[in-house]
Amino acid sequence: MDLGFGSTNQVVGNAASASILSAARAQEEAIQSEISKYDSLLDCNDGELEKLRERRLAQMKNAADQRRKWLENGHGTYDELQSGQHGGDVAKSFFDAAKKSNRMVVHFYRPTTWSCDSFHRALADLAPKHPETRFAKINVEGCDDVREGGGGVGAKYLVEKLGVVVMPTLLIVKDRKAVHQLRGFDELGGR
Repeated sequence: MDLGFGSTNQVVGNAASASILSAARAQEEAIQSEISKYDSLLDCNDGELEKLRERRLAQMKNAADQRRKWLENGHGTYDELQSGQHGGDVAKSFFDAAKKSNRMVVHFYRPTTWSCDSFHRALADLAPKHPETRFAKINVEGCDDVREGGGGVGAKYLVEKLGVVVMPTLLIVKDRKAVHQLRGFDELGGR
């Protein structure tokens, strides 16, 4: 097709046309392949459909069992790791939770630090949407002095071993290993 813009434009137009036609053919072949898969499902006998149905049902049962296990281990909520009667219980709770969960987000906070409230709101919203991850918080207020009634010795141990110095701090734990710390809001744009 000659558009009357000269031979150079004609060459460019023909190349573009060939490229578009080639892409359209490739896409048409991909769609035809998908349609063939569905056609073969319609043409197959009931035994094959039953096998497919059983496989899918087993996958759904496994997913439901996994979700139930996650919920039993405290996933889907944003709770404080308990310090109990003894200060060392916070560290024990942390390590027990890390053993039970492949993914964990722990918020080290102080109730007197207003910026921690932003993380509280965000993590409380995220927890139910991501049941594959355990969301928890640890109060480090007064962990320097057990008599102040804060996290106590257990929180102090975690703060020292994990190098928590800025509030708020989010600790990302994956496969029982601390893989990242988000200190303050610097990585989030500094607000």
